[in-house]
Amino acid sequence: MYFKIIKFFYLKNKTQSYIYLHLAVFLFGFTGILGQLISVSAGVLVLYRCVISSLLMVPLIYYLRSLQGIKLKFILIFVGIGIMLGLHWLCFYGSIKLANASVAMICLSMISVMTVFFEALFNKRKIDRIDFWIGIIVIPGVLLINQSLKPDFKLGFWIGILCAVFSAIVASLNKKYIHIANSIAISWIEISTVGLLLLLIYPVLVLLNVTSINYPTPMDWTYLIVLSLFCTVIPLSLSVGSMKHLSAFSAMLVFNLETVYGIVLSILILKEHKDLNWMFYLGVLIILSSVFVNPFLKKTNR
Repeated sequence: MYFKIIKFFYLKNKTQSYIYLHLAVFLFGFTGILGQLISVSAGVLVLYRCVISSLLMVPLIYYLRSLQGIKLKFILIFVGIGIMLGLHWLCFYGSIKLANASVAMICLSMISVMTVFFEALFNKRKIDRIDFWIGIIVIPGVLLINQSLKPDFKLGFWIGILCAVFSAIVASLNKKYIHIANSIAISWIEISTVGLLLLLIYPVLVLLNVTSINYPTPMDWTYLIVLSLFCTVIPLSLSVGSMKHLSAFSAMLVFNLETVYGIVLSILILKEHKDLNWMFYLGVLIILSSVFVNPFLKKTNR
């Protein structure tokens, strides 16, 4: 029964990839909600998320023989990307714990703007003029959001911006190396890297009294399993795989919806609008408007 989902990951054409990417982004939108609901610290949350997700993917890796034929050089590249992914997740859940899910999700909307700069860096090309000015335009939105937040939320906001930086690096590098291996293999290597590093580092931090041991509650375990399967394994594999068939323009538009889904879900489920004011939402409007307009401007100026 488990292997019936394998066909779900085979993306045969652009239309199928587009639909699956929408599904992946919608599922990613729940990560902020679950991060708020799970009571353990950010580091422990990422540790459990990665270990559970990695174990869930082992049958798929074995059945599909996904790792066969991948050269050691490229495995090490994906390990390096995995480290960046781990830093992204630590910052994301750190932002949620220090602020809230809405703040963390709006910080994620900066990914598309930042990705432009990192893609130019990694591919050794000039930054597009339109992308540069879009990057300038989002600055007032960032400042408005920062000014709107309560003092104890501001550190979480800047941690969220750092989260977007690491995510942009991961997205740019995954796009560059997507044709080296299938999406499941890439996702498993990156997730397993994060889980293994945290398994090695966390006990050392406990011994040094830098952190303490956090044990998930029974409800936390339920949320962690949902987070690992439906908000990590499935959407990450689908989103990575869809890059083979979709242009950067199409993918950017869909990924931008993650912030919209996340904020709407945070308002509906966690009632976070009570902690936010009009300046926050004006800043959100500026950032999201620039993010959505950017791809259209680029397409019309080709």
